[in-house]
Amino acid sequence: MERMNAALRGVALGLSCLLLVLAHPAQAQVREFNGTVVSASGSTLAVQSRRGETLTFTKGPSTRVEGKSGWGALAAGDRVLVRWQLQGGPRVVQSVVVLPSRN
Repeated sequence: MERMNAALRGVALGLSCLLLVLAHPAQAQVREFNGTVVSASGSTLAVQSRRGETLTFTKGPSTRVEGKSGWGALAAGDRVLVRWQLQGGPRVVQSVVVLPSRN
């Protein structure tokens, strides 16, 4: 009986861990990219890092922009921090934070 209780506790612990992992898959998949806007048009945004790497992002239905009036106000030369969700397809932006320019 004691062995059966220990086995049941082990199964319950394993299922609890699995549920925790499955409950927050999007949290683990959020990435950040910091750089300067190279181009912004329609629903796409190209950003170049200080190392010279350029990534292209796509505006999503719930994309937020902080520091400007909206997606359409983003312009080449803006320093930004882009938070995007890692998926199988395009890089869909969750939020863009416009950073102060370096002068």
